[in-house]
Parts: sequence; structure tokens; C-alpha cells
Amino acid sequence: MSRRDFSHANNPDFDCAENVILLPFGRRSYLEALVAAYDGVAVELDETTDRIVYRLGTLTLVYSGMGGPAAANALEMIKGNGGRRVVVFGACGGTDPRVAVGDLVVVSGAVRGEGTSRYYAPMEFPAAFDPLLTARLQEAAGRAETGNHLGVVYTTDAGYRQGPEIYEAFKGLVIAVESECAAAAVVGARLGLEMGALLFCSDNITLPKTGDQLYGGLRNPATRKGFEAGAAAVITTLTNFEL
Repeated sequence: MSRRDFSHANNPDFDCAENVILLPFGRRSYLEALVAAYDGVAVELDETTDRIVYRLGTLTLVYSGMGGPAAANALEMIKGNGGRRVVVFGACGGTDPRVAVGDLVVVSGAVRGEGTSRYYAPMEFPAAFDPLLTARLQEAAGRAETGNHLGVVYTTDAGYRQGPEIYEAFKGLVIAVESECAAAAVVGARLGLEMGALLFCSDNITLPKTGDQLYGGLRNPATRKGFEAGAAAVITTLTNFEL
């Protein structure tokens, strides 16, 4: 296929699979665990990118780094190298007491509380994910031995400044907060990618137990269970998706 011209920025050339997992967070935790569990093979890239790429069987795994700008750059790279269908897979904080730590969240859409997406589409454009891919992810999540939810998340650029603009203004409207989904949905739409998102809840400040309110990563058995169930659901969905 013809490669896109990135003008002022180099696009590291690599053989990207049509089905891609975008992991935005956890270079020393989630990334290492995924690579170990699914026999990932590193893809060599030059020094012009901070993205990290692995081959997981027939899939490509791209680690972008946290936040909308990093996710957007990764999606540009994925599209420029032949990617077609992308699932964002990562952690989120619950904003609804029904979402327990370790539960899976299949994202139908996101509130555009970040700044990246406005470079790709007017603010009136919805940050919505592909309905067929979302339905397949929901089916896979429903087979996991953990709680699962379908809903809207709030995407923020300020992970350390989450407050009433999310937990009060969007109470009952969003079920989780994270840092990439809105940007990924809008950027993906602009680039013509089929986009989905499946997250696992790593903490929830609306829950009564202090341990559930604090991010513990894979050291928390509930988070690890959600991560492993979510990874299996994403990989099963993409591997079995008809091209």
C-alpha cells in the first residue's frame, strides 16, 4: 500500500498488522505482562519515535505512552503503516459505584475533556466508537469471569486534577475516567480507522473501601484479574474478527 507523507515528522516504517492493540499506559507493568503472556516479539524502530511496537501472533501491539497527544501520534503511525482496526486497551478509574476494581468497561463513547481531538474535528463531533467492534468487545467481556459494563467515559488531560467537573457534573452520565479514549475515537474517525476501547477498572474513589480508591496497579489482585480478563477479551475479539 502507499505510505502517507508525514511532511515535517518522520513515520517509522514497519509492517503493521491490520488488527492493532493500542496500549497507552504501563510500560513497566501492563506492557511487560502482555508481552510475556502472549509471546510478544519486539519490532525494531529507529530513534525518531518514542512508541514501542511488538508483534503478538497475528496482531500488532503499539505502546503509545499516556495521554491524547501520544495516542494520536500512535494512531497516525498505525494508519501510515497499514493498520485498519484498533482497540484501545488500558486502565481507567471508576466514577460510578457499580464499577468495581477489576471490572471491564467497554467504551461506547467519551466526553471530550482533552485538547487533542479539536485538531481533528469540531467539538460538536461525537467521540464514538465503532458499533460493530464495540458489540464484539462486549460479547467477549461478557464471557469473562469479572464484572463488565458498557458506557461512556470522561477523557481528561489532567489526571491529577480530577474533580467536580467530572464527578458531579457528569454523575450518572459517565462510568469511568481516563486519558485517551476521546482523542482516540475522534482521531481514528478522521483517519478512517475502525476503533474500539476496552478498559479495566484499577481504582474508584466512589467506592467505600480505601484500598479500592487508590491505584495499585498489578500488585492489586483484582486489578490483575481485570487486566488478564481484558487482555484475553481484546485479543480474542481482534484475532477472530473477519477482515
